Amino acid sequence: MTKEQAERIRELRMQGNGYKAVASAVGLSRDIVRNYCKANGMEGYGEAARLNLQKEMAEKSVAMPGA
Repeated sequence: MTKEQAERIRELRMQGNGYKAVASAVGLSRDIVRNYCKANGMEGYGEAARLNLQKEMAEKSVAMPGA
């Protein structure tokens, strides 16, 4: 997996896309996308993953004000 594919996976998951849709968009298998997402805190159904990622980003911005 390339760095660009990894970034695109994160973007698509933030939009609420599921593993199958993300895999199709980046040209990888669903299993590779799922395993990457699980290893990087993006697991779960598309919409739930999007909400979790938004929450995580909000917590990081509060923890690092001005960054």
